Parts: sequence; C-alpha cells; structure tokens
Amino acid sequence: MRQPISEALAPGLSSLVFIAIPVGILIAKGSLDWVGWFALAFGTLGLVASVALVMGWTIAPRSRTRRSAPRGQRIKPVHHKGPLPELSVNKQVQVRRVVKVMAQAGVFATTPPDPALLYAGAAEMGWSIQPDVILLALQEADYYHPGFDPAPHFATLAFHDIQVETPAERIEAMIRDLERLSVGALVIADLRVAQDIVDADARTVRTSATLTINGMPLSVTEDHHFNYFPLGLHRALAAHMPPDRRFAWLWVDQGAFVTALPPRAVEAMNEALKLTPKSRCFWDWITDIDPPAPLP
Repeated sequence: MRQPISEALAPGLSSLVFIAIPVGILIAKGSLDWVGWFALAFGTLGLVASVALVMGWTIAPRSRTRRSAPRGQRIKPVHHKGPLPELSVNKQVQVRRVVKVMAQAGVFATTPPDPALLYAGAAEMGWSIQPDVILLALQEADYYHPGFDPAPHFATLAFHDIQVETPAERIEAMIRDLERLSVGALVIADLRVAQDIVDADARTVRTSATLTINGMPLSVTEDHHFNYFPLGLHRALAAHMPPDRRFAWLWVDQGAFVTALPPRAVEAMNEALKLTPKSRCFWDWITDIDPPAPLP
C-alpha cells in the first residue's frame, strides 16, 4: 500500500513559504538576520524531505513484520529471565479444566499441551481463565520454557492475524491454512488472489479470490481494510465443508484462532465453560456469522 501523493506534496508546499519569505527579504535588503536564515534552512530541509517522499523513499509499500529469520540467518531466541510468574492454585485448576474441555472437543492435534507449561503465560496476562488465555499462553510457552515446541499442538489450528498487512500472498496463505485444516475435505486448485486499492487514505483494498474447490469454481470479492483479512472469504470456504466437519474460530484482540471440529463441539465447549456471545471470548461456527456488510 502506498500513502497518497498528497501526503508527500504537503510538506513541500509548506516549505516553499518558509523559503519564499526570507528569499524575498534577502533580495530586497541584501541581508538576513538569524531568524531569516533559520526559516530558509528549515524550508530547504522540508523541501528536500518532500522530494524524497515523491521519489518513493517513504511512500513505497510498508514492510510487513518479519516473523521468522531471513534465509541464511539465525535469530537468537529470547527467553524469560528470573522466577516464572506465579499462577494461583485456583487458576491452575481452571487452566487444567479448560485444556481438558478443549482437548475433548478436538481443538488440539493428538495430545493436549501440559497445562503446567501454560501457567506462567496465564499469570502474566492476569485474565480470567478462558480459551483465549490457553491458546495465547500456548503460543508463547517457549518464552518461559526454552526448548518447548508448541507447533505440534497447533497442527489442527491456524492463527489469522489482524495486526499485520494482508497483501495477496497472505490471503493465499490463509486459504491454504483452511485447506490444511479440512484434512482433505477441501481440495483447492487454480488459486488466484488479486487486490486493487479502493481508498488509499482509508487504506481500503478490494480482494478478489478465484479458485476451484472440490472441482467447482468459486469467486469471492470483498472490500476490507488492508490490516484486516476479508471475513467473507472464510465463510465462503466454510460453506463447502462436509456436515461431519465444520470450521470454527475463537477471536482474540490480535486475530482469530481457526480450527475444524465435529458437530456440536462448539456448543459443548461454550456450554461447559459458560461462554456466551457477551463473554470476552466465544467459540463460533464460521458459517453462522453474518456476511460482511459492504464498506461505505
């Protein structure tokens, strides 16, 4: 995404004022006091900055946050130092119970994580123990426990972030996540994702995805903010899942944890954990959400 050209030209136009006035005085009087020289220097600096912007030095596409080391480089992992944050005995019991409920519903791959590995992360968050705490603590468990790999427990989960930009390649990766989670129920081919800028100031883009799903053509187009993925895409793919396996998700501040579960699994978890749509987090079937309204 590029910032609008008006943002690049504005500093230059303002700088011309700072340059024009002292230059006029210099022509008329042949000299300038320190205020005039300061204004001239300030204006020149602003004009140079504007030229740099127009040339594309800072209006080029914004770099995305790198979540892994560049090829050929290794980044030393950062781990917690000192005593681990302590979780109350009562909340430890709650962590074990929520992990058990989620495991019985099929959220975790083969075996659920050791609840004890989640205590430090849950203590650091300081929230009541609900599924969002479990999954977020699992994501960062290696920070508190060096050598622990949370990846096997996320084999049947995907996290779709809403705090990063969503260019076409990220949308494609999300679609492939859903294909992976379907465990063969969705076979996706001929995938093409294109994007057009709708409103550069509002950072609104139009994402169009065309593909064949289980041999049938599918086309999805949606306008959305560049930092948010198009919700209609998930719903469109979820509609093609078989009755014995459905896509579900759990929203947190940073995005959505997506998984595929058997019928009644969502209702069973919400009932067992007393979660409602008014709770801080809530499991929901993706096909049950309303289609996104068009952006104004």
